[in-house]
This record gives sequence, structure tokens and C-alpha cells, in this order.
Amino acid sequence: MDNLNLTLIGIILLLLIIAYLLGRLQGRGPQDIPSDLIDLYRGVQELPARILQVIQGSINPQKGRMAELLTYAELRYDYDRIIPLGWPIDFIGIKNGDRIDFIEVKSGQTHLLTDEEKHIKNLIATGRVNFRLIKVSEEEIQKFVSAQKGD
Repeated sequence: MDNLNLTLIGIILLLLIIAYLLGRLQGRGPQDIPSDLIDLYRGVQELPARILQVIQGSINPQKGRMAELLTYAELRYDYDRIIPLGWPIDFIGIKNGDRIDFIEVKSGQTHLLTDEEKHIKNLIATGRVNFRLIKVSEEEIQKFVSAQKGD
């Protein structure tokens, strides 16, 4: 668990540094960007893509991204698995053998849900949530692949 804490702290610090540096570099051409910053940027790109999508999908870019990142870090203690979705719900939290939660993160002064978020909340509250298993045969996969190749 200590390694996970250090990793999350490292990610948070890295994102804060990059956000700060990118803000300072705004308006400069690519030739003016130091190679250290380019290497740092490439390192961030290696983070799980879904986490970055959730962070980047906020309406209030700076506060929203930070709130979602901090929430993600905190949720790691409450759940066995966190699945970043980004839109319309930010995360799904799974507590093995106990529960599955749909999680929406709000920051700033407004904590109002959008109409779509309200609708999803209502569907969950009324028990209209299902599990679907979809089976795809090997033959169907081969047909699809062949059609894509133009065979």
C-alpha cells in the first residue's frame, strides 16, 4: 500500500508541475520548449489513458481536473477497483463482495447535476440497472475482420 501512496503522490506532483510549466510556456513556439519539459510531457502520456481522459474531461478545466485527480487518489482507499469513465459519470467504484458505486465529482461552488447525470441517478435509484453479458463467436470476429480488410 505504501508504494501505491507514493505512486499517487508522484502522479499528483507531476501533473501539478506540468500544468504550471505549460501555463508559463503558453504562446511560445515548439522550438522554445526545453527538452526536459518534452521528456516530462512524454512521461505523463504513459499514465493510464482513461485516468487522463477523466481528468481532462472537466467543464472547469483547472479546478475540475485537480478535483477529479485528488478524488481518484482518495477513492483508492475506499474501493478495491476504480474505473474512470469521464462522461457522463466520472468513476465507477467497486468494493469486492460489497457494492458498486457510480461516482460523479463536482468542484467549485456549484454541485448541481446535469440533466443526464440526474437521469442516471434516477435509473440507479429505481433499480433499473442491469448486467449484460454479450457473447461474440470466433466466426463473427473473423467475418468482421474479413469485411474490414475488404475480402
